[in-house]
Amino acid sequence: MARGVLYGLVDRGPYDHSWGGPTRGGAWLAHFAVGLPVAAAGLALLWCVAYLDDRLGARFVRGERTGAWVLPVALLACAAGTVFVMAWVHQL
Repeated sequence: MARGVLYGLVDRGPYDHSWGGPTRGGAWLAHFAVGLPVAAAGLALLWCVAYLDDRLGARFVRGERTGAWVLPVALLACAAGTVFVMAWVHQL
């Protein structure tokens, strides 16, 4: 995150081939403009995962009745996470 939103502080340059370059201000502005929505999407994803965890806990730990969507969405999220981690490991 720091490299995207705070690009001008993290990378000293030269900025000839960076997004928004060749100036430091342009590179910083371009990376900030892209990094801010990505950070917001990450926070929204974390909120969704926390909500799903709460619903799963309500169903399996507290014994409350939840909607029929909880278990399929949790299984889909696990499968998507597995695919993401495997793709990330393969690029290393």
